[in-house]
Amino acid sequence: MKRLYLYEELSAMKLEPESALAPLLKEGVSILKALIVDFTKLNQFELFIFASKEVGESLVAEKLINFSQWIVPEPSNPFLNVVNPKDAVLIMAPESDGILAHRIKQLNETGAENLNCSVEAITLAGDKYQTFLYLNRMNIPTPATMLLGDFLKAQQLTFPLVLKPRNGAGTADTFYVSDIGFLKNKASSILDLDQWIVQELKQGLPASYCFFGHKGQFIPIISSFQNMECLDLQFVYQGGSLPLPLDFEYRALILAQKTLRDFVGLNGWVGVDLILGPDTKGLEDFVFEINPRLTTSYLGARHHLLINPASLWAGNDLLLSQPESNGNNIVYYKNGTIEIKRGGPQ
Repeated sequence: MKRLYLYEELSAMKLEPESALAPLLKEGVSILKALIVDFTKLNQFELFIFASKEVGESLVAEKLINFSQWIVPEPSNPFLNVVNPKDAVLIMAPESDGILAHRIKQLNETGAENLNCSVEAITLAGDKYQTFLYLNRMNIPTPATMLLGDFLKAQQLTFPLVLKPRNGAGTADTFYVSDIGFLKNKASSILDLDQWIVQELKQGLPASYCFFGHKGQFIPIISSFQNMECLDLQFVYQGGSLPLPLDFEYRALILAQKTLRDFVGLNGWVGVDLILGPDTKGLEDFVFEINPRLTTSYLGARHHLLINPASLWAGNDLLLSQPESNGNNIVYYKNGTIEIKRGGPQ
């Protein structure tokens, strides 16, 4: 039986309370627990989990794993002298500060099977400015974007704008900007202006479409609405619901498929974040991010699909089309809470 290792950065490493990533810990633990349950049901892998002392003890106490499955990782390199070329590893980590790409590089050094995207794909998708340039080259509609430093020299975008880190995750430090005064005030406390971007704000429905990538093909998995709130001029991701109503779902699917078609190195669970505008023909729809990793939508998808979504990693050679659903509408929150509403959207 093949050994499969699950590594979720925020629950594997002890986070200090003041860490910018600390608010994402509950989300990470929720996804990790869901994967443990789903992979355990498959009975196709010998499962091992990287977890910190606190999280590992909780997983054992909840009887999700036993002590023999728990690995307390070495912070500098979790995979060294642990996994080998016969093993498979699924990594969940934010793109912030290059964390996800760094862990994939460490994994590749072991020769183990990487169930994630390539380092190159993660690096491109994780850099929101380079993603903007890529989407422009591919003629995919995307909000006009500039590096913060360049914009302050030549204000070529129209307010309102969105200010966010070039490689942030989970809407951390993402702000609504109505005027140049607010922007200059924010910029005064930023050390490296080229590590931040400003982007024209587009009105519409925040949505996402998730796919499973395998050997250059992308199987549609699920569409979702993203619940974004603006609190004190800062955007906060609260979770979402799925699936989208059929008319929005079709528009999201067409644009997301076009976005991924020529994007090299994507593998496993990937997502495309979009804004679906007021034009019913999709003429005001935009792509603004590509997520080269497992996202919170997995928590909702596992209650909506008729298949165990973990089987996507186990038997993806057999996949021919979008998995069937049970027709339920799912609301999911970033803390892992799920609401199941019988009957899908009209």
